[in-house]
Amino acid sequence: MKTSYIVLILFILSCSSKTQEDKNTPGAIEVIDGAKDSLSEGVEKGFLETIKSAKAKNLPQIEKTNFDSFFDEDDYTHIDFKALKLDQVYPDLNFENLNVRAIDMYTLLIRDDYHSVVVTVLKSDNEMESILINYNAEGDIIDHELVSYDEIAEGMSQVVSRISENLLTVNQIYWGDSKEIEQVEYEIRWDGTIEKVDTKNLNEFFEDFELIDKVLTELKLDWVQTKNSMIKTKVYPENPNETFLAIPEIVDEGEQYFELNSHIIIADNQTGKITHQFFESNQTNQWVSDAIELREINIDTAQFQLSEKTKAYGLQVDYLGMSRVNPYSNKTLSLFIKSGDKLKKILSNYSIKDFGGEWDGNCDGEFESEEKIVFLSPNKTKGYFDLLVNKKISETRNYQDEDEECQSENSYQIKNTILKFDGTKYIEVEDGFESKSYPQIHPKKLENLQQDNFHIDQAYELNGQKIITGNYIPEKGKHYTSSTESQFEWGDRLLLLDSENDLVFQSLGFGDLYHFEPHFYTAEASNKIIIICQKAFEYPFGGEVFILEENAKKHVGTLDIEGNEEKDFLTEIVEIHEVESSLVFAIKSNYLMLKPGEEFSTKVSNAIYVYQGNQLVLKTNTP
Repeated sequence: MKTSYIVLILFILSCSSKTQEDKNTPGAIEVIDGAKDSLSEGVEKGFLETIKSAKAKNLPQIEKTNFDSFFDEDDYTHIDFKALKLDQVYPDLNFENLNVRAIDMYTLLIRDDYHSVVVTVLKSDNEMESILINYNAEGDIIDHELVSYDEIAEGMSQVVSRISENLLTVNQIYWGDSKEIEQVEYEIRWDGTIEKVDTKNLNEFFEDFELIDKVLTELKLDWVQTKNSMIKTKVYPENPNETFLAIPEIVDEGEQYFELNSHIIIADNQTGKITHQFFESNQTNQWVSDAIELREINIDTAQFQLSEKTKAYGLQVDYLGMSRVNPYSNKTLSLFIKSGDKLKKILSNYSIKDFGGEWDGNCDGEFESEEKIVFLSPNKTKGYFDLLVNKKISETRNYQDEDEECQSENSYQIKNTILKFDGTKYIEVEDGFESKSYPQIHPKKLENLQQDNFHIDQAYELNGQKIITGNYIPEKGKHYTSSTESQFEWGDRLLLLDSENDLVFQSLGFGDLYHFEPHFYTAEASNKIIIICQKAFEYPFGGEVFILEENAKKHVGTLDIEGNEEKDFLTEIVEIHEVESSLVFAIKSNYLMLKPGEEFSTKVSNAIYVYQGNQLVLKTNTP
């Protein structure tokens, strides 16, 4: 009976409690939901307050935070690791431990769509690192990557980086028997993710890594501060103990954009010590890549001997426009000379190649190209040799013919100017110097001319002399004539006869050629005749050059060059000028073949031959 009463009382109390609980449930849910909202707002508010309180830095940012960045613990900043959710980045670290803490941070405006924060974490008494973290608007981590690292226990490794608008460049540095740097590049994408795109070992990429590293140390630059893909070095055979270097220092960098300071250096190969240097900022050096892209920096292969004691070092910079329908490209040349412990710039960003035009993207369009080749004159101004400049100006018109096939028409002009030293720098002079043009002439052709034991292919009469080409008739069973040739010197050649048909000049033999035809060129008021004997088999492959003067008849060399169209022989497209006693052989063609007909011929956009000081020399703009 007593038990029944107890059960009844418990039942009544239970119902009463349940009724009261039911009445209070909606309010409890509201309180709980409110608490959740409050917590969420608190987390978001804590994150936003934390990053808003941090200092902001500009891009590009060189990140190399290390123990030397802090004098003592008073320099540490208290960072709310929970607000930044660092426990998600470092799940194995206990941030409640006083030896583990976030000690510094700053923000970067990489994109408006997310927050970018660099946080420095003290992992132990001997180890610290900084990490780039991208957060979404709610404070959730999108992605993160290590950007600097330092340890002082062994001092064997370090990480430094460059953070830009869309690119993260991380250098992982190791010290063992020698210094090694592995460079890792990441793309910082529009959605905040960070993706690895390239890795390279700088020790393997640069043959002279140690020398460059010593030079950078003396300049107080890290590798990561340079556009190291554009670092160039050159050892000249004339100066085997020194290296010429071009080092571009990044000033600004963004998506498809950068600006560079230029460090032009000469360093001792043994010590790595800088012996001469030149610096120019991005404000004046034109080392800027934007809509017009800076593609390449190159050191000229040859030096310019400006005087008996002074040589100039050449530096070329290439640019390319990114428009498809308005193509553009440009190449500049700068020259530097030693001056005390400095380098002095005596020719600044002189345009040696300029191309532009406009077309419809299909066929119709017009283009103009101007290419210059710079070479030494035998004459001096204020102690330095003048620089002669040969210009090839090409104009191209593309159009559709009646069959809707795309056709091209090309026209060419060859001009010459001169650069003179004014005591400080070289300046261009358009006139005031001697220049002669040597157009082609057509002397009287002779028929039925006979020459003992010589087979005549071509014969001409000029100024009372006879110029003939052909070959000595070989002896039976041989390819040469013993009395006049050898087994190594035989074949087609040029002969010069006087008015009595006596032999006054005979060239060497050039072998058995299908075609060896003389073409003649002279200038007004000149007693100089230039002969180019065109060589050919089924295709043309250059010509042999002879000069006839009153007291001299000689073979001066080979023009080992042709245009890009086999139908246009060299002798039809060559233009000869005499500029300040130098003979210049320029070729009117869009592209040229060097060593035509040989296995390893080379295609170039421009080249000339210069006869100067009794030497016929090829000149190009190829660095």
